[in-house]
Amino acid sequence: MTDHPARAASAAACIRELAEATTDPGKAYANPAEIAAVTGNLLELARHLEDALRHLEVHIGRRDAGDWAAPDGEPPRPYARQARGAVQSAQADARNLGRALGRAMEALGPFRPAP
Repeated sequence: MTDHPARAASAAACIRELAEATTDPGKAYANPAEIAAVTGNLLELARHLEDALRHLEVHIGRRDAGDWAAPDGEPPRPYARQARGAVQSAQADARNLGRALGRAMEALGPFRPAP
């Protein structure tokens, strides 16, 4: 088994910590430059999430049919097809998230950190 589940859990924990740390609108961000920096990093996250979902979708399709046997001994169900469709939908959502954050970065242009 790979360490991919642990990596995904760690990434989720980091985002959860960011969300919890920014709940107070009066203290969440020091200035517009900080908002732009966080927005830019979330844009990168959306891009990486889209890539990870694409890879996940490919690997779902590569598993043998026997890998998808019902764990409870019931007749086979379309686990792979259903999961693959849901992951494709999530990938589209991540792509749309990236586009929206890209537009936000364009609007925040004057506050972007220097390269």
